Amino acid sequence: REGKSRGGDRGGGSGNDAPAPPSPPRPHNFVRDAGPGCVIAHVPEGGAGAASSPRPPPWALGAERVRLRDYPPGTTFPDLAVDPDDGVLTVVNASESHRVFYVTVYDGAVLDADGAPFPAGAAVDNDGATRACVTFILKIPPMAMLHAATLSDPMRSEIESDVQDWRAHPAPDDAHRSLCGFPLGADRAPYLCTQGEGGHLTHFFAGNQHAIDFRCDEGCDVLAVRDGVVEEVVQENTLTGVATRNLYKWNSVMLRCDDDDGNADADPLFVEYVHIKANSARVKVGDRVKRGDKLCESGGVGFSPEPHLHFTAFRSKEPTAATTRTLFDGGRAGPYVPVAGRWYDAGGE
Repeated sequence: REGKSRGGDRGGGSGNDAPAPPSPPRPHNFVRDAGPGCVIAHVPEGGAGAASSPRPPPWALGAERVRLRDYPPGTTFPDLAVDPDDGVLTVVNASESHRVFYVTVYDGAVLDADGAPFPAGAAVDNDGATRACVTFILKIPPMAMLHAATLSDPMRSEIESDVQDWRAHPAPDDAHRSLCGFPLGADRAPYLCTQGEGGHLTHFFAGNQHAIDFRCDEGCDVLAVRDGVVEEVVQENTLTGVATRNLYKWNSVMLRCDDDDGNADADPLFVEYVHIKANSARVKVGDRVKRGDKLCESGGVGFSPEPHLHFTAFRSKEPTAATTRTLFDGGRAGPYVPVAGRWYDAGGE
């Protein structure tokens, strides 16, 4: 989302007119229009010295350092606060580590520093009920607070949040030696990569650092990228959209892949296909599949601003496992890792 400075739009002038405020940096390795209803900021620290303030994104009202000496001993800080008088929504990280805040606001406009409403997205639950909402995705440095936005009707707005310590990937350059085929069918190719490795929407945790998102309509064929055995199938959910609560429910298929010698144990590789269409799986746990076999159909189930396939790989099926990079087989073009903003099919870019 393009924001303005708090002082308003200064653009359009010449000569001695003040220059237009800079646009906010584009989220890393993420296509901005693939996140309708999402407001993203990975807030940098202010610089050297404990007294420096963090730098807020241009659309925010401001940011400041949490200085414990300014508060009584033993003060407990909330993760979120809303001023009942002016409606300012503030997120607070009073810890010694980076923290990530997913904050969804329902009901009523959510305003940026210039008083303009953030474009709303939608959330649909498993019963089909739809609500408009705005979700903030904020990575906040230690001992800092961000005055993120103003709620137009703070007494009526409903807020839900998920706040957790940020865990960096222990080996961000880890790459599995096995090449993978393309995970989507040729009939609707090519597909736009909307979020790549380290993408600022959801791919910046250890558990999804190397994930790749492809924009695709609901119902596209999802294919086995290697020979292997089906380990997990979840397909009963129908919820979608950008509600924070959707972070913990989704549909998916997981494969345990064979290596090039047909062995699944020598160098384990598990690949997972997430957000698949409800009740679309063509396979069940224990089925053996070949590269290119249809597994299911794409969808948008879970935390999903738009229909897409989220593809990721691990060396273990443990829930806390960190991801590993997998290279796609580009044929004559050679192996590749998709990058946000580029189009791909079975032959590569």
